[in-house]
Amino acid sequence: MRLTQTLIAGSITVGLGALTGCATPVHMSPTVAAAAKEQAGREIRTADNWVPQYLNDEDAERKILDIYGRLLPGATQLCRQLDEDECAWDIRYSSDQDVNAFAAGESTIVIQKGILRHAENDDEIAMVIAHEMSHHAANHIAESQQNAAAGAVVGGLVMGALAGAAYSGSYYSQYYVNDAVQSGMNAGAAIGHLGFSKGQENEADYLAAYILHQGDFDLEQARRMWVKLGRLGTTEHGERHSLNTHPDPAERLARWDATIREIRANGGALPKPSPERRGDTDSDTPNPFES
Repeated sequence: MRLTQTLIAGSITVGLGALTGCATPVHMSPTVAAAAKEQAGREIRTADNWVPQYLNDEDAERKILDIYGRLLPGATQLCRQLDEDECAWDIRYSSDQDVNAFAAGESTIVIQKGILRHAENDDEIAMVIAHEMSHHAANHIAESQQNAAAGAVVGGLVMGALAGAAYSGSYYSQYYVNDAVQSGMNAGAAIGHLGFSKGQENEADYLAAYILHQGDFDLEQARRMWVKLGRLGTTEHGERHSLNTHPDPAERLARWDATIREIRANGGALPKPSPERRGDTDSDTPNPFES
């Protein structure tokens, strides 16, 4: 039974890759060695405890808007370079105490109070805001919706074909086929939605570092938020790391450090995506960062 489920999931994933390969994130941080990830993991595990600070909602909302304003010029420039049409975002503050932030719709960004309570400086807050801006600038929401739709189609076809073969000639064959198609569509949509999520998160982390740099925020101070989130066992989107929807916390921290080194080396000029970072070798792919 488990083998059958694995084969079905594998078939959906392969089919999904064929339909949505063009949505692969292209701007990724440099790869990091195992030793760097191990060191980052030790830093997260041994991080000092911190005391969440108190903020009233008026001050918290004012802080969010101020930081957003500092980030906006660099984020808008990056968004234009990515050839994205919508580069004006609606940032909203939520008094919810959960450590959570998210990008939604065509332009909405929501930062919840829990993020601010655990931040010790504006740089940490700016990192989270820039991360959500990057999701919009890189068109991740539309890509996820396309992946989910494509996954539903592939899942329905795979499960419908398997059910048709298994129940051929049965009086209830059409019922079983319809039920299998719906189950396949649900599974395929879930796989499709998660298909590029880790790559998208890596890309958003990477682009966020460049947005922070353009806004004159301290990347070394900002990295502390990655340590805290790893220590809390949650992501910036309020999900548990155990759900496996995001890169490993140690890898994210190590990649952030690698991106800091890259920015220092190139002066903050976003480099052309290499074939290795794109995940393909199509040298004719248009590059929005080419001068």
